[in-house]
Amino acid sequence: MHAWRAPSVPVRHRRHPHGSLRPTGVPRQVLDDALRRPTERYRDAAVSRCLIEKPACQALLEAASTADLLVVGARRRRGHPGLQLGLVNHALLHHAPCPVAVVPQM
Repeated sequence: MHAWRAPSVPVRHRRHPHGSLRPTGVPRQVLDDALRRPTERYRDAAVSRCLIEKPACQALLEAASTADLLVVGARRRRGHPGLQLGLVNHALLHHAPCPVAVVPQM
């Protein structure tokens, strides 16, 4: 899943067939880039891609309501020991209705 929010003032845009303004493929490219290496490495794993325009925390909590496990990533910051969790990860650990696995970025 890639949750994203459209900028309040789009810099580059095109008119969507239904008349609304949408960013030019950026969210889809972000998701494709994030999944490229794992899907190449684990070819037998089933992958469902989901793009959703809303705040990440809200989208992930909604997805967690029907999930057995919520897996989220975390970045390691240089010069800081361990994982530095952001606001979204912190909220998910406290409010998700299912177990949450935090996986460090390699």
